Amino acid sequence: MAVMSSPFGSWPSPLSPSSLTAATRGLDEVRVDGPDTYWLESRPWEDGRVVLVRHLGASGVVEDVVGEGVNVRSRVHEYGGGAYAVRSGTVVVTTMPDLVVQVVESDGSLRAITPTGGFRYGGLVLGDGFVLAVREDHSGAGDAVNTLVRLDLDGDNAEGGVVLWEGSDFVGRPALSTDGSQVAVVTWEHPNMPWDTTTLRRAALVDDGPLEWTVVEGREDISVGQPRFGADGSLWFVSDDSGWWNLKRDSGAGVVAVHAAAADFMLPQWVLGMSDFALLADGRVLVHWWADGVGRLGVLDPSSGETVDVELEGVQFDQLQAVGDEIVVRVGTLSELPSIVRGPVDGPFTTLRRSRDEGLDPAYASTAQPWTWTNSAGQDVHGVFLPPTHPEAAGPDGELPPLLVFVHGGPTSRAEAGLQLARAFWTTRGFAILDVNHSGSTGHGRAYRDRLLGQWGVIDIDDIVTGARSLAEAGHVDGDRLAIRGGSAGGYSVLRALTTSDAFAAGTSYFGVADLEALATDTHKFESRYLDRLIGPYPADKETYVDRSPVHHADQVRGAVLLLQGGIDEVVPQAQAEAMAAGMRAAGGEVDLVIYPDEGHGFRAASAIEDSLTRELEFYGRVLGFTPAPS
Repeated sequence: MAVMSSPFGSWPSPLSPSSLTAATRGLDEVRVDGPDTYWLESRPWEDGRVVLVRHLGASGVVEDVVGEGVNVRSRVHEYGGGAYAVRSGTVVVTTMPDLVVQVVESDGSLRAITPTGGFRYGGLVLGDGFVLAVREDHSGAGDAVNTLVRLDLDGDNAEGGVVLWEGSDFVGRPALSTDGSQVAVVTWEHPNMPWDTTTLRRAALVDDGPLEWTVVEGREDISVGQPRFGADGSLWFVSDDSGWWNLKRDSGAGVVAVHAAAADFMLPQWVLGMSDFALLADGRVLVHWWADGVGRLGVLDPSSGETVDVELEGVQFDQLQAVGDEIVVRVGTLSELPSIVRGPVDGPFTTLRRSRDEGLDPAYASTAQPWTWTNSAGQDVHGVFLPPTHPEAAGPDGELPPLLVFVHGGPTSRAEAGLQLARAFWTTRGFAILDVNHSGSTGHGRAYRDRLLGQWGVIDIDDIVTGARSLAEAGHVDGDRLAIRGGSAGGYSVLRALTTSDAFAAGTSYFGVADLEALATDTHKFESRYLDRLIGPYPADKETYVDRSPVHHADQVRGAVLLLQGGIDEVVPQAQAEAMAAGMRAAGGEVDLVIYPDEGHGFRAASAIEDSLTRELEFYGRVLGFTPAPS
């Protein structure tokens, strides 16, 4: 096969902006019900509608569970999660825009069991004739009120359900014992986030009277999450009291550590529907963790504390489920997008659903490589490096590729090694990518996560800049053509890096934070005190908020900026992007601002995703000096 020489950035790519949305599904919230497997499927070609889908084990048929136009989503904590539950064929969902809980009848019709109004529901768990749910009450003045409630499956629950737990600022998705006699729930208080300090409680579930709750685990600066009851009534959960998110168990005689591993076995609990471990019928536990920059999947033996790898190809594993002797996992590889697979623990596995029916030709898939460097404080920082990859194109002799730095959101999140079309879109065009797991990212233990406390906008920016320069110094990329992109908190990193360093020629901020004061005073409850730990208490540390807000340093931006913003974003309102653009224009800076009127915090509609990518590619071409190939 002949290889043509072409400027980096100008390579013809098999991935057009429209191809990233037209045939790519988002797969999330996997659940099992006997032989059947359920999941949520987001479809950009349907304006981002989220559909409940199932695979029938008896026939192999894959079908939509809800009718056309039904959007299965929760908005508890704004980010939602736990938008459906299934048990013995009974299915309940919470839907948008009405935000009520509904039973899916046998004919596919929906029957509401909660009133419309100020309540939101999420974290749904089905019992025998009832639903447990996290309820968020927006009907009163001030902050929303979060409680754990029980809903009668056959009633109208006119009062919004029977309250089982109240009094905490936040409530996580509950756990229900197999026999329905026990309930457990994780709660937390401002200013903590669920990865900072949380409390796990359990209680006997009674029909009448208040529940008598007992604290299982709850100490300052200890994060616990994802309670699960075993068949014997023991309560399993994840705790980072060792410095790593490891499994623990309460069998009634006190809490014991199941194992001791210098690895994280849980993701940060941003939403209510996450599942990072599953209890097997033989007493073992299906788990996933990270080692050497990639995800691992294994089976943990509680009797020995040892973990044995599951023979399933992949570098990214989550949404773990188990039933009988079978497991279900969402798995991504270096060359394939995430798929849902099911089978016995020892295999073989059957693929039930792929994110994309037609995969990317492996010849175009850049092989993700762990990349570690040292920041200015002498600390190790981690990321994922992807070189430009194309079977029929190469850069001119003596020329190095431009680097596009990806910064994840959160900022408490992480970059994975598995194939992502959003990255392949760039690597197939001749860009190198560094996807940064800066200080504060997860998967590297509590101490790494806590580096960001009080230092957001400082240490993470140093990590990003030194990471980009380390690749240039190693001779992998052109140090004069560095660009940076990110969304939400990642968008803040873009703007902060451009106002505090001269490393980047261009940056693209997707709905990024420009004004930390506005974020602290005008955002939703879940994140309204997030910055207390990342920056400092407001308004006591007002000066720090101003100093680290890019909007107050718009005249110091070095590099061109593209701002892409949703018009109905309630997390980072449109006004922040407008203020940043106005400040840059007043200072004579190079800035473009595009508002997508119907988009919120994260673009869902295909039209917005395609247009934003097209604009971003043209933006880099103009700034970095190349002509993009026609799509």
